[in-house]
Amino acid sequence: MRPLHPTLCAVALALACGPARHETQPPAPAPPSAQPSGAEPSVPKPNVDPVAKDRPRVTVPPSAIAADSDARPSDSVPRVAPPQVAYAHGWMALGSTGADRFVAAHPTYDGRGVLIGILDTGIDPGIPGLSTTSTGSPKLLDLRDFSGEGAVPLVRVTPSGDSVVVAGRHLGGFGRVASLSTSGPYYGGTIAEIPLGEPPAADLNANGKVGDTLAVVVTRAPDGWVLFADTDGDGSLAGERPVHDFLAGRETFAWGPRGRTPRVNVAANLSERAGRPELDLYFDLTGHGSHVAGIAAGHDLYGVPGFNGVAPGAQLLGLKIANSAQGSVTTTGSMLRAMDYAIRFAQARHLALVLNVSFGVGNETEGTARIDGLVDSVLSRHPDVVCAISAGNDGPGLSTVGFPGSADAALTVGATLPASFLPSSGPGGALSDQLAYFSARGGETAKPDLVTPGVAYSSVPRWDAGEEVEQGTSMAAPHAAGLVSQLLSALAQEQQPIRASAVKRALMVTAQPTAGASFVDEGTGLPDPERAYRWLKQGHRVAEVRVRALGRGASTAAVDRGDGATDSVRTFELLRPDSAPPASFTLRSDAPWLSAPARVTLTRPRTRVTVRYARRKLGGTGAYVGMVSGWGEDTLAGPAFRLVNTILVPAPVTAGSRALRAGEHLPAGGTLRTFFRADGARGFLLSIETGGRGEQGLAFLHEPGGMPFRDESARPAGKGPQAADYEVDARDVVPGTYEAVLVAPPTQALSVTVSLTQSPLTLRATRERDSVLAGFTNLTAGTVEAEVGLHLGGAERDESVKAKGSDTQRIPFVVPGWSRGVVVDITMDPAQWGRFTDFGVTLFDSLGRQLGKKPLNYAFGRLQVELPKGHGDVPVSLGLFPGFADPAGDLSWSLRASIRVYGDTSVALRPVGAASLSIPAGKSAASTFRLPPEMPWPLGERFLPLGLLVARVDGRSWTREIPLARSSGGR
Repeated sequence: MRPLHPTLCAVALALACGPARHETQPPAPAPPSAQPSGAEPSVPKPNVDPVAKDRPRVTVPPSAIAADSDARPSDSVPRVAPPQVAYAHGWMALGSTGADRFVAAHPTYDGRGVLIGILDTGIDPGIPGLSTTSTGSPKLLDLRDFSGEGAVPLVRVTPSGDSVVVAGRHLGGFGRVASLSTSGPYYGGTIAEIPLGEPPAADLNANGKVGDTLAVVVTRAPDGWVLFADTDGDGSLAGERPVHDFLAGRETFAWGPRGRTPRVNVAANLSERAGRPELDLYFDLTGHGSHVAGIAAGHDLYGVPGFNGVAPGAQLLGLKIANSAQGSVTTTGSMLRAMDYAIRFAQARHLALVLNVSFGVGNETEGTARIDGLVDSVLSRHPDVVCAISAGNDGPGLSTVGFPGSADAALTVGATLPASFLPSSGPGGALSDQLAYFSARGGETAKPDLVTPGVAYSSVPRWDAGEEVEQGTSMAAPHAAGLVSQLLSALAQEQQPIRASAVKRALMVTAQPTAGASFVDEGTGLPDPERAYRWLKQGHRVAEVRVRALGRGASTAAVDRGDGATDSVRTFELLRPDSAPPASFTLRSDAPWLSAPARVTLTRPRTRVTVRYARRKLGGTGAYVGMVSGWGEDTLAGPAFRLVNTILVPAPVTAGSRALRAGEHLPAGGTLRTFFRADGARGFLLSIETGGRGEQGLAFLHEPGGMPFRDESARPAGKGPQAADYEVDARDVVPGTYEAVLVAPPTQALSVTVSLTQSPLTLRATRERDSVLAGFTNLTAGTVEAEVGLHLGGAERDESVKAKGSDTQRIPFVVPGWSRGVVVDITMDPAQWGRFTDFGVTLFDSLGRQLGKKPLNYAFGRLQVELPKGHGDVPVSLGLFPGFADPAGDLSWSLRASIRVYGDTSVALRPVGAASLSIPAGKSAASTFRLPPEMPWPLGERFLPLGLLVARVDGRSWTREIPLARSSGGR
């Protein structure tokens, strides 16, 4: 898993915020279409029109070489606004949930006595606001690395006089080390900057370049193992101070030239095995964990009195589970090890514990992810521990909640756009919090549980200045963790027992829904800690009932994708502990098309309930959400369980163009969903257009199952030429139900037209020696006149990988000099996806530098890397980094990697015979194209020519990208 860390974009800024109210207006929420970032760079593909002149190009704006680079221009990057201004304008958004009012009413219930474990990318220990709590106690109790990113292998070294050589690096002033340990033993090790990523974060010694290898010396002092480093880069250890394990004395160090403030603060994890020291260096090279920590529990951020996170009295445990050198992904078992450490740490110190996990990847088959079961198991064994997990940033499509946020026992948190970041609604008016369009939605999971502000101005490392405002459900989860900490602080001080399930229920039952949202959008809505506190004080007792929707996987909610108007039924299973006494519940439906029995009595561990769908009561294409809730005698306690149902009504597959929506009204801040069927045989063109010249919304396309469209899901949508057009090559079409979504800005209503055109033909091609036989089948009821063509636009190489274990796998190849860039498609069996917590995919150059990285978010992922002009042949390697949930489970895996390189232009092949075909209804026709004696460019080892087959019908071109392998089979 990686941090849910969306990329800001100018279009979304304008849509979400409107015109800036003043010069200190911060960046506003942007649409992260995938985790961890939004739109990825797109490599130009070849021309697609078979007509030689006036050929359009299928391109989107180019991007930088490193797609997910953490680079910042320099140390002088200004903050987006001074922290005093951020505090004055409420950019921590405590007012959205009343967190500030709760602390004002109960000053000591600010998280004191509570420990928040931040499972993330690390926490920079030098940030103002993360040093002390509201009571003056240390804020950071421990910083521990479970990712292996900072692991430093140590070997015995022998000093010579006043110097020592560590891995070829000469260090003087060794007398400083010997003064603590006269006889040793002494150990040395190095850490290299290049594998850590891009500057400035990876520039550990702040000398302006990434490429150094930094040496450290470790020895045993009278009070334990210590580390020495040449922090000022003068080649000597003289004057350097010993650094103990962080837990021993909360000591840190940093490299930086003399006279300059270091960028990256580092803690040491020193332990011993078989009498030898082991060293991990702990740092935050993405800024994500540091930002999350400030939201949860920052105190006097940036030295501004009163500028606090949600629970300023809470203490923090920094648990690093993400490895930046592997694409900022979790490593095998890191999440479980971190959770175990946090639980033991809190128990030893008699502290209430909250865990925050701002990580997640997409579900393929909901309810089957191994990490979900492991999280539930841990929380079951420790019923006093609350775990807040981000829902994910793959919204606004349905069925996009990722794991481990889909774990039953987790407090799964979606995001709102807080009012303090939204424009005024008019003279004297202000908007309320609105549901964030990027926030993942439920469907096959009865999640999220609630929503909290998903935008915040928070703490960042020095090198990350300018990025104080971030958005995503990563920012919402720590807000919820802070609210939980407030309640646990109250319970602990009042000497009341802590039950995580009761705290979660208190927040959910007393939450307030936002306008126009359903349960699958936001759970029960925005929580209020004061209302939740009062609920807990009343001592409600509610039966613990878990829900399973029988059918595909083990989902907690039901999605019906069937067609027609025939009534149907769905069965749920209610699960309770074997020892639970009989209980009876009244069932209530909130939708006219959804009915259930009046009551259900639970006498066994498993009881089935069948609900009925009256499909004739539904309208046109769209999503219909209904819920049956089970109520006990204490109605003030809220429902004991919820049976969440969603029916999708899609438009069927048909040839030709049709309007799925025609001038439909979408209110300001609203969301409009449109569903349509596609098959894997033909491409389609989807167009989402607004009605007025000044109207502009945000469009999204989701593939069957919920995954954001693989070629840039989020796009601006306006009128005419500014419409959001998705032109989908037949190679990329997934059979099933697609979801198109348009989101209106907070202050502007839209008129929406959604049009769909599906190809009238299927396209296929087979290479026969020096020619290509192309086939076209007419799927319509009439004759189709088509002008056909075949273009060579690049080269493709397929790789199949089978492996066992979590060792890195690398695929070396050479990117030819004629190529503008690389596109890598990774495809694995969806059934094996649930065994991972992460799978990193990174392209490295021959020096080990990261050219681009895109961790898998589903069983399919696409990495796109654009290269600068004139780059020449570039030896690269594709690194594959599997991270398994359970190190004791099945660690075998396999995948297919399609590696494609594209040129600036394409070469049109001449047909043998006519280029125009007349194809009767239901019939097929063929055309042959002659390959040139020599390819237009050298293909490279194991690369095949990459063809683009085109059929132009009624002025529109339909395409299918095809690798031209020498075989007798078609593709």
